[in-house]
Amino acid sequence: MVSRWMRQRTSTAGSNTTSFDSSDDSNTEQALPIRSRRPHTPDTDSESQERGGIPEETGDPQPDITIHPFPTKDGLLINIRPPREPVEPLHHVPCDIVLVIDVSGSMNSEAPVPGNPGETKEQYGLSVLDLTKHAAKTILETLNANDRLGIVTFATEAQIVQRLTPMTPQNKRRTKQEIEGMKTRDITNLWAGIQTGLSLFDKNPTLSNGKVPALMVLTDGLPNHMCPSQGYVPKLRSMGQLPATLHTFGFGFSLRSGLLKSIAEVGGGNYSFIPDAGMIGTIFVHAVANLQSTYANNAVLRLEYPAYLGLEETTGEAVDKRKPLGFEGNGSHPYTQLIISLSNLQYGHPRDIYLRYGPKLKQSLRTELKNEAPPVVTAVLEYQRLTPPHTSRNHLPHLPLRPHRLPLLPLPPPPRRRTPTPAPTPPNTLDRFNTFLASFPATAPEFANDPPCQSLLQDLCGPMRTGQVALALSTEDYYHRWGKHYLPSLAGAHARQICNSFKDPGPLMYGKESPLFVACRDRLDAAFDGLEAPKPSLRSKAGAYKGKIRMSRYNRSSNPCFAGCERVLLAGGEGEGKGGERWVRIGRLRAGMRVVTPKGPRRVVAVLKTAVRQARMCVVGGEGVLVTPWHPVVMPGGDGWVFPKDVARGKVRYTGSIYSVLLQRDADVDAHAIMVGGVWGVTLGHGKMGHGAGEPVDVRAHQFLGDYDRVIESLARLHAIKHNQQIPNNHFRKDWQRRVRCHFDQPGKKASRRIARRAKAAAVAPRPVDKLRPVVRCPTIKYNRRTRLGRGFSLAELKAAGIPKLYAPTIGISVDARRQNLSEEGLAANVERLKAYKARLIVFPKRSNKAKKADTPAEQRSGETTQSIRGVFGVEQPIAAGFSEIKKSDLPKSTDAYKSLRKARSDAKLVGVREKRIKDKADAEAAKK
Repeated sequence: MVSRWMRQRTSTAGSNTTSFDSSDDSNTEQALPIRSRRPHTPDTDSESQERGGIPEETGDPQPDITIHPFPTKDGLLINIRPPREPVEPLHHVPCDIVLVIDVSGSMNSEAPVPGNPGETKEQYGLSVLDLTKHAAKTILETLNANDRLGIVTFATEAQIVQRLTPMTPQNKRRTKQEIEGMKTRDITNLWAGIQTGLSLFDKNPTLSNGKVPALMVLTDGLPNHMCPSQGYVPKLRSMGQLPATLHTFGFGFSLRSGLLKSIAEVGGGNYSFIPDAGMIGTIFVHAVANLQSTYANNAVLRLEYPAYLGLEETTGEAVDKRKPLGFEGNGSHPYTQLIISLSNLQYGHPRDIYLRYGPKLKQSLRTELKNEAPPVVTAVLEYQRLTPPHTSRNHLPHLPLRPHRLPLLPLPPPPRRRTPTPAPTPPNTLDRFNTFLASFPATAPEFANDPPCQSLLQDLCGPMRTGQVALALSTEDYYHRWGKHYLPSLAGAHARQICNSFKDPGPLMYGKESPLFVACRDRLDAAFDGLEAPKPSLRSKAGAYKGKIRMSRYNRSSNPCFAGCERVLLAGGEGEGKGGERWVRIGRLRAGMRVVTPKGPRRVVAVLKTAVRQARMCVVGGEGVLVTPWHPVVMPGGDGWVFPKDVARGKVRYTGSIYSVLLQRDADVDAHAIMVGGVWGVTLGHGKMGHGAGEPVDVRAHQFLGDYDRVIESLARLHAIKHNQQIPNNHFRKDWQRRVRCHFDQPGKKASRRIARRAKAAAVAPRPVDKLRPVVRCPTIKYNRRTRLGRGFSLAELKAAGIPKLYAPTIGISVDARRQNLSEEGLAANVERLKAYKARLIVFPKRSNKAKKADTPAEQRSGETTQSIRGVFGVEQPIAAGFSEIKKSDLPKSTDAYKSLRKARSDAKLVGVREKRIKDKADAEAAKK
């Protein structure tokens, strides 16, 4: 694969002029008239050849470029739509990735498990570098031989750990060892890391062997050694066209986010903020998925238009923004060229660019431009396309341009323009933010059910209580701690129109129509959660977590219940008297009982029971009610719903069962609450799923737990919903995008299987519950040395052990007549297994007074018995007599298995030739004598 530069051109213009009447200001909102000119295919055209219009090779179609003049706004919208997916099925686009990892001393700090605000976080003994290495191994797992990976570490100096190397299975193993061997050192020399990482790529940026080049820099602090005297941005600009896009990742809160974002903008990449360990997985997953779904890179949009239009970009300030350049056009008015850098284009990722008309345009249209011809706006898209190496530039035909009329194209609703979020605002301007929000187009009632619109509102002021723009600006502490880092990251994702994490609803709208991006993201997500957990590098502290580490906790975006000992106020039925009221433990609550709610008595439809161990619980109210931290409650004398973690008198660890309640359907939200120990607690399906713009935040809002229909539908799939009893051991399933609960799910049947086995063992005692099975080897070359239990013994094994094939199943022996055992040691081992089983077998007669020949004599029927054959006859590894198997750990590290096998094969092949050579030599020496 080699890289090719492509060019596509689109022009638009109006057909009639629009007159502006100074007496009526409403006419000033009319759109500027535009004529159209678009690419047209056959024939040659000198104009296109002069401008270098080159089509793409046979394969993926060209991006679709359209210009939409706004009929009611002072601006125009340029839509660039790459192909939705490759024409030919593609696992992922090959990539050249260089990881530049900070190994300064601060990377050895503790990386706590992500948790909810205010909760005590467990310590797993994992450092920031441990999780960084785990994320690097996640990237490694998704690469194949078509990809290359390089690794650079930096502290005081930069060190090349591995140059760009194809990720073959053998190289993957070597790379994994290199990653695991990283150790923290001293101070932070960021520039040395960037410079060394860029040196690993080819000097010519147009020759990347058809792979998408990317440099990923991850650091957790401030560069404090050998910074460029002229600054990072001027230094990078002086290097010209960089050989790879440059992406930066900032971990923690001691960051120079402005510097990292500027570096990413100059390098054509994206800046991502990683506040804690919980975001490291999702950030890296999306960063690599965007690379693996790249359609073209180094994309640049060149616009040429009359200078009086004064088009302005609306994506905020950025260091890669270029000033418009003036030049003499063909007409009587000067022209302006505006160059917009688009960096990478992904399959299925449309890009919308909104440009405003200049403030002097209306006055010019009223005066000197009344009788002028409609202006022409020309858009030329240039990008670097990855093409097969055998495609020659000399054999690429030119794409001619043919002018033709194009009417004004209808525009999508304003929110679908993906209007960028405002630039980070200091906390003291929260009033200005609220004013902006009130005039935000997405807040209009007609867009209440529009997903892109609602996602932007959730970014700004949605029901989520973390990760929101409004929350970042709400207090000075929030802004200076994480808001000033989070806002540039979110703004960059909207400006580039890419999905950068599962966390924020707004960026999740980008890329959802790209099958390749979604497939790559899902593979990376599963790889991160499924990888073996890293070994903690920090010394274990007192009270540290000693259980199994699940990496899914580090890749997420808790249970709303009361403890089983708490009492619920009943409206009728039997309960324990308490001041004339009737109370019952929530663990004894059943469907059909009537409970007290703020709107009168209501019946219980279902009770959800969840077994927990060492769960975090909050103590609230005068009676010390135990409730999970995020179950909304109303305190005695309180004026609204709050989270228990905000009003808790204390926090405890609880082991036992916790309960949630579903009441009968009611349109009134306040009718879905129960009195628990003097505290009102919300119930399932309360009907509050969100709130509109300008409404106060209601902590009860939840898209799943507040939807009565979805809750009842999800509960219907669980056991016991049709009966007057509790629903036990529910688990939550989370939405694949936002990682919030979306439905209940029955847990694994481990407990029920164990209970069923015990019941079966008691029923058939003293007969074992399982059968004797043979020891077999796995049927693959890679795992052939591993043994497991097979389906059944072969007929040859039964015959050698002296057991009839029809009699064997009656005494607990599995038989597989289709199986053949070609291994002598395996056959011998299974025969010995059968004989050992037969020697320990006790066969009771069907009739106590008439024993058969095969029955065990009465004097031998006593003794200890077992309920599990596998507990006695395990899975041993048969080895032929006279041989011993060497463990992998005992092999010398210098041994090369491939060379050893080649040498053994060569020796076996040439043994006759060598013997003849020795014999001929001996005969020749004998003849001389």
